[in-house]
Amino acid sequence: MAATAAEARFRVQYPNSKARVSRVFALDQHAAEAMYAITEAPWNGAHFLTVTTRGDVVPDETGIDDLPLSTPDGSPALLSEELQGANVVILLSSQHSNAGAAEVIAREAYHRNIMTVGLTLGQGASDERVNAVVNTLRPFTSVLVVASDNDYVPAMLSALRA
Repeated sequence: MAATAAEARFRVQYPNSKARVSRVFALDQHAAEAMYAITEAPWNGAHFLTVTTRGDVVPDETGIDDLPLSTPDGSPALLSEELQGANVVILLSSQHSNAGAAEVIAREAYHRNIMTVGLTLGQGASDERVNAVVNTLRPFTSVLVVASDNDYVPAMLSALRA
């Protein structure tokens, strides 16, 4: 239904004044590769980070700045600094072996009232593997999405205003 000129006077004529501050965490190597493919796009202040641990993360023994993180250029990052001012945390995962890292990030986001979203990458994966990843992320996220292919990642990030 079209609005009249009189009705149009009451529309807000400027964009949202506050941009979303997003942190995107790749929890495994495949997720990192999918993330690196889109980091050059024009995002609204999103930071892209990779969990660089090779072993299991024990959540009860891992402090906020003990989780090894790196930026796309390879420089180290601290979780405490990355979460400052963030509105949304997005956990990208293609494997179920990263539950400890997901828990550390989600725990810290929860304590700061930051929404946590899980994005499971299912391209080329069996249903059993996708289910395992979903079950890994489910306890830590308020929104959980399964992407059938990696092209869905930028669309989901755009929907979250990353």
